[in-house]
Amino acid sequence: MTPRRAAVLTLGAAALWSLAAAQQPTPTRPIAQVFAAHSDSLMRLPGVVGVGIGRCGDAPCIKVMAAYSSPELTARLPARLEGYVVELMVTGLITARRPSEATMAFTLTSPAFAAGAAIPVKHTCDGPDLSPELAWSGAPPAAKTFALIVDDPDAPAGTWVHWVLFNLTATLAALPENLPKTETLQQLGGAAQGRNDFRKIGYGGPCPPPGKPHRYFFKLYALDIVLPLEAGATKADVERAMKGHIVGQTEHMGTYARRR
Repeated sequence: MTPRRAAVLTLGAAALWSLAAAQQPTPTRPIAQVFAAHSDSLMRLPGVVGVGIGRCGDAPCIKVMAAYSSPELTARLPARLEGYVVELMVTGLITARRPSEATMAFTLTSPAFAAGAAIPVKHTCDGPDLSPELAWSGAPPAAKTFALIVDDPDAPAGTWVHWVLFNLTATLAALPENLPKTETLQQLGGAAQGRNDFRKIGYGGPCPPPGKPHRYFFKLYALDIVLPLEAGATKADVERAMKGHIVGQTEHMGTYARRR
């Protein structure tokens, strides 16, 4: 190949790359706002265990962590969201790995029950109603605080809120069992507890009517701010305050059914 022909080919490739780049949509709002608008729908995709904000090369992007890949996931996962690249990271089953191997994905687990398994009676209204032990890893570097919301979407009257906990310092990576049902948790750096749908402060365990098992979602949010809320805030208060400030989200789900 002559030097002239090689130069022409190089220039042609560069022109095609520039054209492709120019055709990509340009983001029109901050990535935190885009992430907040789409994180819940991303978490509902099959196999997804966590989502967060990261960097792809020199640009900010949205990272989606999945326990496994599947044709459905790859078909439904967008390549971009409002101009930002969406990158898929297949991590494998995080709950089966040692914590040191799970640092790349933002994940939430519980020693009390595996993902999708039954919640022990001691963490329900049929027992002493103790909050379960929780642990997380792989939090985004931008996280300043964490917020936890636990709810039951299968309740007869609509989604029922069981726990609201916020302003957990970013230095924490776990919650012990049986946290006090007080407005402020000094042992957790002054984290605040909100009011659940039992109209009480702190954790209120599963207490469904007899019948089919209900699902209980423990949803952990990594935030880039300290929420300007007082103890006793509701789930709706926390969700409003978090808007535009979520830099990572993960969840752990357990089930519970009451005997007749």
